[in-house]
Amino acid sequence: MLMDADSRQLRGIGMTLELLRNRWTYPALVALRSDPLSPARLLDRINEGNARNADLVGPRILHEKTLFTTLHRMEAEGLIIRKTDAVSGNSVAPRDFTPMSRGLLAALHPVAAWAGDHRDQLTASLRKHRGLPQTDTDLDPPKAAEPASLTPEQDYWRGVGMTLVILRLRWGFSVISQLSRGPQHPTSITAEINAGIARNRDITGNRTLSEKVLWDTLHRLLHAGLINHQPRAGQFASTARCALTASGYALLGALTPVGHWAIEHEELLTGIIRRRRGLARQADPQETSDELTPHQITPSRPPSREELHGARHHRDIPR
Repeated sequence: MLMDADSRQLRGIGMTLELLRNRWTYPALVALRSDPLSPARLLDRINEGNARNADLVGPRILHEKTLFTTLHRMEAEGLIIRKTDAVSGNSVAPRDFTPMSRGLLAALHPVAAWAGDHRDQLTASLRKHRGLPQTDTDLDPPKAAEPASLTPEQDYWRGVGMTLVILRLRWGFSVISQLSRGPQHPTSITAEINAGIARNRDITGNRTLSEKVLWDTLHRLLHAGLINHQPRAGQFASTARCALTASGYALLGALTPVGHWAIEHEELLTGIIRRRRGLARQADPQETSDELTPHQITPSRPPSREELHGARHHRDIPR
């Protein structure tokens, strides 16, 4: 079904976050932002970044096999290309940006500014999630590594990376999008998201949002400072409404360029997400919605002749 511009933009943001969901896609893009790199040099540069950010990620190392799997997928999805004319061996050819991926990093600039304004909250949230101490005075848990000395550019991309960790929660952006409509009870959030999925099972697959997963997601978003959920004394948590904070609304605003970028690449993004989910490709990406923003789906109405034709086409597609 057709969507308005805001709905398409939110859906596009959701698909972009899905595109970046793999742990190593964003580090690879950041490492390639300046110049083409061979896989060996790219591996070194990503692991150098891991070491600089050990206070957030712990002792994390990217291995060669995982890198090649990541590069193969990024190449297939149009984020990088091989400069095969530079060397004789195809597997060691330098990888480079595509215009699509360069535009994506440019669209993330406002997110970097937002992250700079909310750095302490983001850092505390990530350290708590990964079991790292919150302050230098914590003596019980092992002391976290201090952040290495960073250049302004490295600090800039670190902020974007921290924000993406929060946004890449499987249902995080769905919840944020739902709450952009106004305060809602947790049960209403679950019902609205699942209703949107059920209406679009042909593109969302067989997934649903459970109450347990919703509460886990709410706790993460609450600690990140993106939502409020404060039951009164004696009130059951499930009866207290959740709402976006000023920080949550500001993050949605910072993601606007990402939505514009996604609309420019809508057909390609839609195909990527459907292939990842093992779903049949459909003709018009504007006539679909994504699970990440299910509340944006247009309410039911009598179908037009064109939509009836499209529905017959969809029934013919193997599920």
